[in-house]
Amino acid sequence: MDTASAMQRRKATMTFYDEFAAEYDDITAHDRRAVAAAEFVRQFTGRYVVRLAVDVACGTGLYAVALAKAGAETVGVDVSAKMLQQARAGAEEAGVSVRWIESLMQNLAGRLSAKHDAVVCMGNSLPHLLRDDDLDAALSAFRSVLSPGGVLAIHILNYERILAEGERVVGVSRRGDRQYVRFYDFLEGLVRFNVLRIEWCGEQCSHSLHGTILRPYERDELRDALGRHGFGDVAAYGDLRFSEFDRAGSDSLLMLATT
Repeated sequence: MDTASAMQRRKATMTFYDEFAAEYDDITAHDRRAVAAAEFVRQFTGRYVVRLAVDVACGTGLYAVALAKAGAETVGVDVSAKMLQQARAGAEEAGVSVRWIESLMQNLAGRLSAKHDAVVCMGNSLPHLLRDDDLDAALSAFRSVLSPGGVLAIHILNYERILAEGERVVGVSRRGDRQYVRFYDFLEGLVRFNVLRIEWCGEQCSHSLHGTILRPYERDELRDALGRHGFGDVAAYGDLRFSEFDRAGSDSLLMLATT
């Protein structure tokens, strides 16, 4: 791996999320997502025994908090210190204890010594891994911290549909006088994820544009990668309620696999 390039990609990702850390929950409709996360965790912990869990690329801690509320001893990992700061505040407000670690997902194995029942990588986080060696390093790290029979959950957007339909707009949200438009630029084999921030003052507005590069992984590509790293019982679902995956219709892709 080109170390300089890897460091540049890490810095760019950190800068993007540090910029929006305090606003991230407003941008992504936190309250609605928290309901979906709680339902996912309810079903997930009904299917698997989850006493020790890791939420990788945890952001502001949505799934880490939900897992902790469900009784799991939980670790939240993210590359952005400012996102982790928001996560800590959210956990304190929710009255749960979570251990927080600042790290790349590829370096997870070096930061955790215990074996865990579950690793979850949610909220379209995996697409930040742009290269095959990044993906391989992350999946290897995930497997290394899982107990035998442990489960990995990966949740991303359904890029098969997004690419086929050329869907550029991801979402539009507003909080007071501040509006956010999330959209894609389609590149060769990659996408640029943009956040346009618009601030209104009466009839006048100002705006700023920020972006980061993502890799639009598809189901079969992830299935093959999981198989290469020794994961089995690989299953694909179309949402956090474990509905059947439809490449032309599902909004998202949920992959489950066991060690």
